[in-house]
Amino acid sequence: MSIIEKTTHKEKKILKKRKLSPSILEIALKNVKNNMVLYESLKMFDKNTDAYDHLCKMIMSNKQILANIMKFAMKECKDLTIEEIINSIENDPRINMTINDHDQIVGMNVEDQSVIGACVRYDILFKATLPTKKGKKESVGIFINFEIQKDETPGYPLVTRGIYYASRLISRQKKAEDGFASSEFNDLQKGYSIWICPKHTKEKNDVINVYHIKEECLKNEWHNQVEDYDLMEVIMMYPGNEYNYEDKSHSVLEMLNILFTTKMKAEEKKRLLEEKYAIIMTEKMDQEVEFMCNLSESVLKEGLEQGEIKSAIEHTKNLMESANIDINKAMNMLKLPENIKEIVIKELKKG
Repeated sequence: MSIIEKTTHKEKKILKKRKLSPSILEIALKNVKNNMVLYESLKMFDKNTDAYDHLCKMIMSNKQILANIMKFAMKECKDLTIEEIINSIENDPRINMTINDHDQIVGMNVEDQSVIGACVRYDILFKATLPTKKGKKESVGIFINFEIQKDETPGYPLVTRGIYYASRLISRQKKAEDGFASSEFNDLQKGYSIWICPKHTKEKNDVINVYHIKEECLKNEWHNQVEDYDLMEVIMMYPGNEYNYEDKSHSVLEMLNILFTTKMKAEEKKRLLEEKYAIIMTEKMDQEVEFMCNLSESVLKEGLEQGEIKSAIEHTKNLMESANIDINKAMNMLKLPENIKEIVIKELKKG
């Protein structure tokens, strides 16, 4: 009996819905014992989880990737080596699933229900214990969110959402297991909300913006200690669309471009990550990158042979007629990809 045949009926149904070809499934499900991360990520797909986005989060949870981002973006990590940063990441961080693997960020629950009726679900959430300039240990709570935006904006500024998430990282600490009790505000830990935005408008190419609390004296000058109010930062990172990969210089944005560009084969990604960024490609990460590349190709092709375009045209037309709305609103409600939208518009104009 093959690995595919051993897959449960429920798993087959989910995987079929995600449009994963048998050849890709064989890569993903072979040697389950030694590839538990990828296997578990496949098992835990649900109706609201996109396969490609899911694999991107898995790769982002790799400690080597996180450490590179932290070193560049966080002032607390500026003078630390990548190895020191990796060692600072706690063993029990939180992500959107529970997976036991040495190279991955491992966690349980990422739901923040500290505010009644306002649950927040983080993509990746973990703590790092970093040395301060005074030689003390500072526990820094960090939230890293990776989203693949099909449109340039989800209908609101992402930075606004980032500020809300960073605020929740602060408020959730009151009386939490990993927070503080009563009025012991000295134990309040800093929160980072770091957003990776690979899809954006041209003017945001190669941009990193930081938003933080700043002290301003309106009358007589007197200054509080920076560590008393420097408790939250939001960092927005926009990788450029193109880089000269053979240039000896390197940056965290180029690294992110290499990871998530759809224009590069898996083998080339792995070569650049190893040669330019000294990222050790373990067997698990190697398979995840290859699997993600396969998925991205299938997303771009949009499964023409499966009749998806025909189905998209029919659904758009029916929704326009039944809801009495225009074509753009109908396609947005159906969450059609941009390249499919163009085809649907052309076909419906033909009458």
